[in-house]
Amino acid sequence: MEIYHKEDKGFIEVWLTNEEQETCDRKELTELLLSNLTPKKRKKCKVIFFLSGKDELYPNVEGLMLMNSRII
Repeated sequence: MEIYHKEDKGFIEVWLTNEEQETCDRKELTELLLSNLTPKKRKKCKVIFFLSGKDELYPNVEGLMLMNSRII
């Protein structure tokens, strides 16, 4: 799990692996992360979760890049 505090930009990033997704209670983690902020910052801040996928990364990225190159 990687957590990046970017409250000045209005969000906190949380990156989870597949295994962490199965064991982590995202609602509880969100509440914990926001509880460390002042009430004013808490209202303006969002917690954003980035979840690992189940497919292979490189074929998916390659397909995405090929699709995007056709649009241009």
